[in-house]
Amino acid sequence: MAAAPAASRVVVAVATLLMAASSVVLGGGGGGCFTRLFSFGDSITDNGNWMHYARSPGAVARPPYGETFFRRPNGRFCDGRIIIDHIADALGIPFLTPYLAGNSSEDYAHGANFAVGGATALGHDYFRRKKLDARFTPYSLRWQMSWLKKVLRMLSPDKQGRGWSDLMASSLFLVGEIGGNDYNQALFQGRSVDEVKTYVPDVVAGISASVTELIGLGARTVVVPGNFPIGCNPGYLTKFPTNDTAQYDSMGCLRWPNDLTKLHNRALRAELAKLRRQHAGVAVVYADYYAAAMNLTADPRKQGFGGEPLVSCCGGGGPYNANLTAHCGTRTATACKDPYAAVSWDGFHYTDHAYKVITDGVLRGPHAVPPIKLAKCPRRRP
Repeated sequence: MAAAPAASRVVVAVATLLMAASSVVLGGGGGGCFTRLFSFGDSITDNGNWMHYARSPGAVARPPYGETFFRRPNGRFCDGRIIIDHIADALGIPFLTPYLAGNSSEDYAHGANFAVGGATALGHDYFRRKKLDARFTPYSLRWQMSWLKKVLRMLSPDKQGRGWSDLMASSLFLVGEIGGNDYNQALFQGRSVDEVKTYVPDVVAGISASVTELIGLGARTVVVPGNFPIGCNPGYLTKFPTNDTAQYDSMGCLRWPNDLTKLHNRALRAELAKLRRQHAGVAVVYADYYAAAMNLTADPRKQGFGGEPLVSCCGGGGPYNANLTAHCGTRTATACKDPYAAVSWDGFHYTDHAYKVITDGVLRGPHAVPPIKLAKCPRRRP
């Protein structure tokens, strides 16, 4: 458990956020007050689907996961809340039900989360054609889109989908982040970064296809995050060490993984700009997770973090506390006393505090293109 001073800071942060959520909701180019939130992605966004899918969910099902907010493991790859939780708070709606945990329309009254740990933007066939081992999460972005349609049929049973337009227009959609695991799978199986860079157009096309499908179904506000700076990820720094100091930037991050991420993000931003031109009246927002996370790495103390942003809070030792044979949640791993001061939680995912700061940077600026507008929701008359 976190020390008492950290717990107090978390309580204060929660109270502040709830006061803000009571008076504002998210509004984009599509306008209006959103009554539902739908989310797609991987472990960055998963709030329990992996726990329901995997026969042996592993360390995420054990303490200290979930310790600082929920006080128990709950399927989030974090010590507390993740970005989708902080967005739900800003909208003033309850935390989303993981799709695989729901059974009825009531479970999805405020939306649903389709993200699954390990998910990719592209399906297994793509990786098999690359002669890669594809024994990872089968629930790619396309599969998650099929889950959305099942939920829509539950919420609006019209078989032709004619009743979906109002539902879609009054909902906010978060597509990602997604795509990071498409690159991780290849890099962690020994493929060169030069080869993996050739995957970028296909990954971005896969994301674009799902965004286009959402718009076709009636979505009017879609937020699409870019990928995080994986070169600053304690897990990557541990997996790919080198004695060549030129491979590291001034903050200690590996250059080549960040260059891959920047290539992906540039291509994604260009694709989203094209979609905006093609679909006037639809807010297609790029969420700059990369810049938001780099701010934490460059100046962590400004946001209330400690001075070691490249060291994970929970892990099995080593210079980055990210021993890849002793993951967070295993018997030999330990957690820091103050997760609130840490940027990285387990070497591959961020802490509740980091996710809160990143979310604020997207919702309140400056890390969204075009900017997301926060507007007061009109009060309903009794």
